[in-house]
Amino acid sequence: MNSPSVRRERGPLVWALPLDERHPGEPLQSWLYKGIRKAIVAGRLPPDSLLPGSRSLAQHYGVARGTAQTVYDRLLAEGYLDARPGSGTRVSALLPELRLTPPPALPSLPEKRRPEAVGQWAARLAGLEPPFPITVAGSTPYPFAPHRPDVRNFPIDIWRRLQARQLRASRIDSLWPADGPGHLPLRQVIAQQLAISRGLSTQPEQIIILGSVQQALDLCIRLVTTPGDAVWMEDPGYSAARQLLLGAALRVVDVGIDEQGMRVEDGIRNAPDARLVYTTPCHHSPSGATMSRERRVQMLQWAAETGALIFEDDYNSEFCYSGNPISALGGFPGAESRVVFAGTFSKLLFPAIRIAYIVCPPHLVDAFTRAASLTLRQTNWSLQTVLAEFILEGHFDQHVRRMRKIYVARAEAFYHAAQRHWQGLIEVDRPHAGLDAVGRLVGMDEGTALRRLSQAGISALPMGRYAGSHPAAPALIMGFAPFTETEIDNAARVAADALRRHEVDHSRKA
Repeated sequence: MNSPSVRRERGPLVWALPLDERHPGEPLQSWLYKGIRKAIVAGRLPPDSLLPGSRSLAQHYGVARGTAQTVYDRLLAEGYLDARPGSGTRVSALLPELRLTPPPALPSLPEKRRPEAVGQWAARLAGLEPPFPITVAGSTPYPFAPHRPDVRNFPIDIWRRLQARQLRASRIDSLWPADGPGHLPLRQVIAQQLAISRGLSTQPEQIIILGSVQQALDLCIRLVTTPGDAVWMEDPGYSAARQLLLGAALRVVDVGIDEQGMRVEDGIRNAPDARLVYTTPCHHSPSGATMSRERRVQMLQWAAETGALIFEDDYNSEFCYSGNPISALGGFPGAESRVVFAGTFSKLLFPAIRIAYIVCPPHLVDAFTRAASLTLRQTNWSLQTVLAEFILEGHFDQHVRRMRKIYVARAEAFYHAAQRHWQGLIEVDRPHAGLDAVGRLVGMDEGTALRRLSQAGISALPMGRYAGSHPAAPALIMGFAPFTETEIDNAARVAADALRRHEVDHSRKA
């Protein structure tokens, strides 16, 4: 015996429709008719909308069923509704001529209009290129898109098992959040990880779970600065951080970068009264330079003398391919009260996890906790619990060690591919850490190189996107981490052909 077919509704189901207020003495039938007809003509009830039966309509508006049926009959007769067996009462797909009559012209507005309500930050952001995709959905990146980890090697089966365990009926109470700063077991394992891998001695109570390092910097700006305050910013440096500082109406002081990291002396000379410093000392974004010990000590001494706060973005420092792991700036003696340390799992695991954390100086723990509770409430609680178990069971360490080996091989493959294919086009140093490399352009500007590479399906970002007031030599930021050795070599060959082909075409025209 065949099962009865299920009719799929074409338009929305209408249960309640706000109507205009009924005038004193106005008959119920006239009021209900005008209200429904007006909603149809105005388009509030789109074609094929399914209306309730006359009984339900009468009960909702407090009229007799006969009144509701009379209204329906009139609207049916005039062509505003359709009623067919098995289909119910619907708004007609072809409305009478009244719908097609243009509405009366609105009275002309005065030429002088009040400006739209747009704040200063919105005005500033309108002139800046967004640092993150706004409308483009995430997808597998094209070589050599930077700042991307490899998600193809993530142990998704282990993660799925831990998620399924978390959603068992016996754990239903865990769906209620408990700790405002974040899941306590997660904060505890983060504190242990930081002590081992970053030389950072901290207590779980100083750790707050957030959605991103951007969010951490935003909170820090709000809590410790006032519009007009001076802030040191690496130049070149992370463009998203720069936009946050500018959006907060701070006086951004560009501090140059060399092979020893941020030139602290320049910052002290140009803005000795700075209230905040944004820095990526262990692995500078985007150059990859490491701040020397001497400059770290100099920065911490200056901060201690002036009361300034240092925001340390632990950018990609977990993937170090040569030498000993670098201690965090916050791990230096006396740094505890002067450094806000921020890290994220988005590059270590997968970008969509959106779990980050900060280590607060003791005197700012309460302020950060209250601010995070007010603005964020809490980061996805179930993901926090899964991540805690992922770390506690050893999967995190195993995954990071495995990815470090993979990235070492890909960094070498990228370097050798550049030596093999890009002679006279792009100069690349051997990457020693992180997910990206800097490709210095030879005899070509960034715009020309990017245009030619884009036509060949190759991605990169210009160094100029990270620059402030200091001029930067033409260069591209190129990622190698998400691509296999074969993909890297093939893409390097395509990039070289694209650049050289244009050179040949240009010489022929000349």
